[in-house]
Amino acid sequence: MFEDVIEEMAEALAKLDDWGHSGGRPDQYTHDVVADRIVRRRLHDAGYAVLSEESGVTGDGEIVVVVDPIDGSTNASRGLPWYATSLCAVDDQGPLVADVVNLATGDRYRAVRGEGVEAEGAAIAPSQCMRLDEAIVALNGLPPFHGGWAQYRTYGAIALDLCAVATGSFDGYVDVDGAHGVWDYLAAALVCYESEVSVVDAHGRDLLMFDVNARRAPVAAATPELLDQLLAMYHSWGGEPQGA
Repeated sequence: MFEDVIEEMAEALAKLDDWGHSGGRPDQYTHDVVADRIVRRRLHDAGYAVLSEESGVTGDGEIVVVVDPIDGSTNASRGLPWYATSLCAVDDQGPLVADVVNLATGDRYRAVRGEGVEAEGAAIAPSQCMRLDEAIVALNGLPPFHGGWAQYRTYGAIALDLCAVATGSFDGYVDVDGAHGVWDYLAAALVCYESEVSVVDAHGRDLLMFDVNARRAPVAAATPELLDQLLAMYHSWGGEPQGA
């Protein structure tokens, strides 16, 4: 569904010389702007509305594609190979089709509602980890104290972090800061759902929303038992909900 969009974007980024700040928002880079322009044009031409981190809601269509043109923009600016394009088509029943593509490596995760998920054409599955003290947990942000995990990683791109839970590379994920927009996680959440990985907002709110100012705190786990422990850990830190 999104192959042509991703191919054109990858070609444009391969020719890009300036990977610095755009001069717009403090957290926006030139590559964010370039990628967003391509995504919006291609999706609008295909008849979709778009909700993008970089440009808000644009276009018309019964299906809305929620887009993070480049998730992990800072990683991209520093040459760290952990950044992705994240796209999720949403219809009146919720997330329908999702693609998450690591733009540095080409690794791709594709999910279709009710039809499962594939990574580069191969079926994927989460680990069966049930204990926090045995888990490798991906984090976003800095927790106030150790949560009891076996090991942790902080890689800086939630879409790829969540997909890594779906593949079994990580056992769980916790958004410590709780400040992610829907474009950051929605496509990867469908990848997780179709892999039977639980993904929830730490404060019990709906993860699907179209408010550009709303923020969520996604938590994901390979098993229900581990999810309960991750949520207990998160709340032990005393974090308050961010955004709407």
